[in-house]
Amino acid sequence: MNRRSLLLIGLFVLVGSYLVAGGVVDPTTEPGEPETLEQDRLIQPDENGSHVWPYTSRDRSTDERTLALNVIVHGDDERVQRALVAQDELEWEELDPDEEDEAEAYEDEEDAIQWDDAHGSTRYTYVDTEPHGGEGVWLDESYQLHSGTYLGSRHHIRAYTTEYDDWTAIQVHQEHFDFFRLRHTVTDIQQSQNTLEGEFLDEPFVEEVRREYHGTHGGWNDGWLSVVELAAVGPVVIGSVLGVLGLAGGGKAKGALRGARRLLEWAYLNVRGFVLIGALAGLVVGVRSAGIAVEAAVPWITPQAFVVALYPILAVGLPVTAIVLTQSLERAGRLLRLQRVVNWLGRPLAPQSAFTFTVVGLGLGFLLDFAAVGVTALPLELLLHRLGLIVTLGLLAAGTARNDTEGVVLFGVGLLGWVVGLAMPLLGYL
Repeated sequence: MNRRSLLLIGLFVLVGSYLVAGGVVDPTTEPGEPETLEQDRLIQPDENGSHVWPYTSRDRSTDERTLALNVIVHGDDERVQRALVAQDELEWEELDPDEEDEAEAYEDEEDAIQWDDAHGSTRYTYVDTEPHGGEGVWLDESYQLHSGTYLGSRHHIRAYTTEYDDWTAIQVHQEHFDFFRLRHTVTDIQQSQNTLEGEFLDEPFVEEVRREYHGTHGGWNDGWLSVVELAAVGPVVIGSVLGVLGLAGGGKAKGALRGARRLLEWAYLNVRGFVLIGALAGLVVGVRSAGIAVEAAVPWITPQAFVVALYPILAVGLPVTAIVLTQSLERAGRLLRLQRVVNWLGRPLAPQSAFTFTVVGLGLGFLLDFAAVGVTALPLELLLHRLGLIVTLGLLAAGTARNDTEGVVLFGVGLLGWVVGLAMPLLGYL
């Protein structure tokens, strides 16, 4: 066998091995119309919510399937992302005095994973939004995160969200950069799933961590998904306040200082919410104070005239304030050259936060108003009426914070409730 024959055989083996290793291009996988999937191939993370294909794909087709989704986190999209990248802004450790030293030693040994923004190849998953009146669509990742080094080894997250659902589907895996392939090679997804799941265990901002079997055995998975339920905002805030006051776990001075720092960080991240509380309470108290002041300043004018001028501030001003301070103000800030003020207010409120801060703000305004005029007890029907106004304004604010059909429904219910609540006294029903 001469050199030319050996060279031809060598080239044939080389090309053949590359084709086998890289996969021969199948004409059926060429880019074309996105594939539509039946619901029996999908899973439903939330009852009455969207269905999602439990895998990722290189293209809008199941033929390009890669890895399995392995974690579902239930909660507002923004809170989920914050829980991943900034857990110290959410957590509060409630420890017994006897356990605190041991826990602090454990924290020193195993610090929480630090997730940073990451870049990687686009991967798609299929979501059927028919329960919300939508249709089946292929989504690329909403964001990517990683822990580790790009050119070394890292845990890599791809997160998928929809505008309709309060859950985030996650594909997390471990990979390393292969200099001979000039790209990352996946080495495991089970350990990364366990690691991410462990980040949520025993955290005060987490209501439950469990495993659900969906039979997704392809894509390196064993059929089980980790499911995380984030707790409501309220208990976290209350727990933080109690911790600062030293009531949650006894604790030492160091723990109290750490809690105070975290509470201040949380307050800084929710500046817009506190502004909303102050604005709503200020409007209620301000209208009362303005009425008293004007009445004393110009006693020759009937007070009913001032009511005509001041009532719209409450009837219209309160919902407008809730709407404006709940949504994004970027465009208004640019138009009015108030970008610094908008930046100081921070990001728009999430629906749960919008409801909570609005309820607290209007409720505080009512309490201060009653205290200013010396009211110490209310008839039951008046108390229920005020509670109704508080809840409806909260629903209106929560609806404003959402950009979907459910948000429109919430907004409509809140606005209708507000109008009905205001009309009841005018029509003699209170």
